[in-house]
Amino acid sequence: MPYGSFLYATECYGEICSGDVWADCIGTPELDQILIPGAGNTYETWPLLTLFGVGRGSLLDYSGFGHAPLHFITQRGPFQDGETVLDMRYDTRVAQIVVEDTVANRTDFWDRRADLLDLLRPNRSFGTSVRPLIYRKWLPAGRIQRGADMTVTTGSTTVTSHDGRFIERGLDPGAAVAIGGTAYTIAGVPNDYTLIVDTPYPGVSATNVDWEYRRGWGKRDLYCLLEEGPHFNESAGDAQVHRAGYREALRFVAHDPFWYGQTQSETWDIEALDALVFDTDGTSQVRAWFGESRGIGYWFFGGDSVSDAIEIVYWGTIGAKPTIVIDGPAINPSIENTTIDARIDLDYAIALGEQVTIDTLALTAINNFGDNIPMTGDVATFELSPAPQAPNRVNTIYVSFSGGATGQSAVTLNWQNRYGGI
Repeated sequence: MPYGSFLYATECYGEICSGDVWADCIGTPELDQILIPGAGNTYETWPLLTLFGVGRGSLLDYSGFGHAPLHFITQRGPFQDGETVLDMRYDTRVAQIVVEDTVANRTDFWDRRADLLDLLRPNRSFGTSVRPLIYRKWLPAGRIQRGADMTVTTGSTTVTSHDGRFIERGLDPGAAVAIGGTAYTIAGVPNDYTLIVDTPYPGVSATNVDWEYRRGWGKRDLYCLLEEGPHFNESAGDAQVHRAGYREALRFVAHDPFWYGQTQSETWDIEALDALVFDTDGTSQVRAWFGESRGIGYWFFGGDSVSDAIEIVYWGTIGAKPTIVIDGPAINPSIENTTIDARIDLDYAIALGEQVTIDTLALTAINNFGDNIPMTGDVATFELSPAPQAPNRVNTIYVSFSGGATGQSAVTLNWQNRYGGI
């Protein structure tokens, strides 16, 4: 029996799993959801078949979920045959679903259509800002994922794997993972390549350690507006259908054509150095080192700057446009993706208690007091790139600033994997 067999004993989120541990769950209904703007900045989550069918309906058809539409930018000289391709752009996506439901009587039909028209009315998305609907697609759970590239550190609860794809494949806190033949419970999932487990790793620090987990429910979000439907048209040909219920096509337009995964993060901060310890080796020699206190005389040391590169493994298929949150104090912070040679600089001293958020999609840098902060560099082209632009999907992000304070200053990169289609 393989060392990770404990993973096979659990049910697959209430669904029926085949005996093949590599197989996906079977018997899974369509679990799509529509998230509708609610009060304030909240969203109301509606399972698709409950929204459109009170739990009895069915999703008959959907289209437009695959590759985002695109066009090529070309030029042609006066004597040129054909065209020269210069670039490409993705276009607005149109997605359509067809739903059907039965109702008990005409009164229920009219009540049901009134509820639907109220929930889906477009003016829910328009107020002080545009808040689109979110079409959420859930991807199957159950398959066992394995690898042999886990990096572990003695006494640490943080483990990493280039090939883990932990968030993309639906891992949540409380799930199980096997590392080197030992079962752990996941306490946190910061990103696709990092797990925080419930107990420190007891063995020797190592790389290329075996790992295994059962895939959870992954999800993708499409930000869209309802462009057309439900029409509730009735004619002689529709009479039989509408005596028993309805069948409707709904057309959504996604002006941002990409599907988004869950939010991930990576943080750079200032860590205090260990205590500087002085003692004697039993002779007249005095020893000093950074470590635990051994004796009565020692000092703690802390830095005031960050100058560090971290490798971010990016599993999206379209470049992610991250937000960068900088907590002061920090003087002249700089963030660079050395893999694609893109850099953002702030010629600015962020004070203690001040926080600056750089949004690389909106091309803004704003502090927590609402002030615009000047920035220079490659703001429009800064991203986490997929392969092949980022070889082996690795983006090396270099962060630096000075004048920081331990326990206060930090830079946090937040992003969502972007996908050209599902």
